[in-house]
Amino acid sequence: MKQISVQRHQLAEGPFWSQSEQALYWVDIPARQVWCWHQDTNITQHWDLPQKVSAVFTTQGDRLLVTLADSVAYLDKVTGELEYLCELDTDVIGNRSNDAKCDPNGTLWVGTMDDAEKSASGRLWKITSVGQKTLMLEGVGIANTLAWDETLGRFYFGDSMARKIHAFPYPEFHDVRSQTPFLEVEEGIGADGSCIDLEGCLWNAHWNGSRVVRYSPEGEVLQTIELPFSKPTSCVLGGKDGKILFITSASVATNAEDLVNQPLAGHVIAIDVDVSGAPSQSFAGA
Repeated sequence: MKQISVQRHQLAEGPFWSQSEQALYWVDIPARQVWCWHQDTNITQHWDLPQKVSAVFTTQGDRLLVTLADSVAYLDKVTGELEYLCELDTDVIGNRSNDAKCDPNGTLWVGTMDDAEKSASGRLWKITSVGQKTLMLEGVGIANTLAWDETLGRFYFGDSMARKIHAFPYPEFHDVRSQTPFLEVEEGIGADGSCIDLEGCLWNAHWNGSRVVRYSPEGEVLQTIELPFSKPTSCVLGGKDGKILFITSASVATNAEDLVNQPLAGHVIAIDVDVSGAPSQSFAGA
């Protein structure tokens, strides 16, 4: 196990592995920061943003794409300037972006949520490279887990408020939330962010569960990795051979005594695993 981050984050999220850069990106949502760690040099850098930021992606050009609280924007890595692509949920007071990923075509899917975590006012949007939005779902509590398995024709999407992850059909998408979920975690645990490996298994971070769990395509538990903090938030497989599991975590909503006993809470860590994952998908725009 290796510590990647250089400081304790409030809510580290959205790990993204760039194969071309051999670099890991992530965000700290309430701190309004995007971070990057370069594996070859062990150098870390960050950018400060004007709003909460929930996810970051590489693009077809030199810029990054970020999902801000109420919008999606390009981020110039040199100047830090933003160029806005589209708005998000500006008609719903209190909503903000949360988990987001790009599908195999490089189209952005972004889930939103009530920042106060009280109402299921969140949505799921699909956004093209020219900023065209399509509303895919409404009535989402806390949008989490976006992962695609093209071989099985599946799109995994979760709602941590409901404690469930469903396997939606892909690319012929329709709402299956009334059906039996792919997985459901116990009361008090949140099925948070996930990644998928080359064997089609889903790795899911259990918020408040101090673990990442690997599930088979049939939903069976294959492996459980116990962690040195209670609130893992998401994970991604990366590294040169795709066999490093990078895990983000949170220090928010944790009392001072627990933080003393969990020195890595809020940090990003790396663990070697035995299976590879595909590099994160870049956004199709430049």
